[in-house]
Amino acid sequence: MNPTFVEQRNPYLGAAPRAWLRLRFLDPNNAPVELTLIADTGCPYAVIIDVFALSQLTRLSAHPVNSNFGPMTSGWARLSMPAFGIDRDVLCHGSPTIGTAVAIDDPSFMGLVGLPILRLGEYGGNATDFWFRYPPTSTPTSQP
Repeated sequence: MNPTFVEQRNPYLGAAPRAWLRLRFLDPNNAPVELTLIADTGCPYAVIIDVFALSQLTRLSAHPVNSNFGPMTSGWARLSMPAFGIDRDVLCHGSPTIGTAVAIDDPSFMGLVGLPILRLGEYGGNATDFWFRYPPTSTPTSQP
């Protein structure tokens, strides 16, 4: 019997069509905040957003990091997507340049979502859509 899963499926958006997801966070007062983020399967950070947006979500500060986006502030934010069964603190980063950079493709984009979030479930795409499923529909097996 396959477990029931929830899927978010989105058509590509932007001048250069991009895969994206809408993530729901809770601010420190537990008010929901939804962000439309480009799905970047090569990004080693969970979330990179504008510094101001990060300041609105941060529950606990973390050490800043340097990246190919330059210096980034860091903080823990609550990712809360009840339909997916996801409710956890995630380490997010704020970049002063990311908001401007992603908005060039589409003004609704507010940052990037990377592998640490994508690996919570199963993700993929085809010629028209990108999707994220949770929980994963299959379990990887190792080869001898």
